[in-house]
Formats: sequence, structure tokens, C-alpha cells
Amino acid sequence: MEETTVKDTVRYHSLPASESLIFDVVKYLLSGNGSSTSREIVEHINFQLNKSRRYTAPEIIGILRNRKMFVSTVGYSKNAGNRWRLDVDELNRYVKSKSYGSRSEALAFPDMIRRLKRRNLMSTIEALNKVVDDDDDDVVDDVYHSLLRLWG
Repeated sequence: MEETTVKDTVRYHSLPASESLIFDVVKYLLSGNGSSTSREIVEHINFQLNKSRRYTAPEIIGILRNRKMFVSTVGYSKNAGNRWRLDVDELNRYVKSKSYGSRSEALAFPDMIRRLKRRNLMSTIEALNKVVDDDDDDVVDDVYHSLLRLWG
């Protein structure tokens, strides 16, 4: 008699809608530079993901406002809304408190966080090198605003 082996896959219970939305927003921000505007986040969640559930813009903005891992930054625009930045330290605390460690690893969040940190640090170094190479006031202003956008 032959034994058939079943592929060992971890099956997770489905997340509540708000938790699923949080993971979608985190994944979107981690794949970019760690920040985005309200409008870009809403458009990504509603139109670029093939989800059966469509969230309203107030639901998405409510998640951004009510979770410590999403930090409103200085880049408000009338057409794009607030600029939101992902606080990866707070994300790690959230994942640990909810016991979502294995789910986070399955979604490759630790690797994505490491790549995000590396990208942001390299962008900072490149911007600072521009100031070292050129002391022009316009260059200093451009570098300052790019760093403010990246880290603010």
C-alpha cells in the first residue's frame, strides 16, 4: 500500500476585513518607498488589486488614521490628500502583538522591510552626495525637500 504525501502548506484562517486591508496597505507601501498619498493608496486597493471586496475611501483612510504603523507626514496636497509613511518598527510590534509572525513571513514582509530600509538609505546617501558635490542654494533646497519627502 502506497502512502500519498500531502504537500505541507500552512493554511491560515481568513483575516477580518480590517486586518486584510491593513496587510494590503502594508504590502503596497513596502513595495514602494514606504510612503504614499491617500489617493494613491485608495486607487491601488480598489482598482489594482483583484479583490472581491471593494473598500470605500473613508474605510481605507480610517485604517490609515487609526493604526500607529501609518504615520501622516508633511506632504498634504488638495488633490492627493495626506501623505502616509509606514513605521516599520510599529509594524513589527503590531505583527508580534497579533501573533501574525508566520503570516508576515509567508508574505515576505521581513525581506521587503530590509529592501525598503536599504532603498531609503541609498536614496539618502545619493541626495547628501549632491550637496557635497555642489553647494548651490537650489541644490541644497532640492536635496532638503527630497529628504523631507523621504523621511518626513
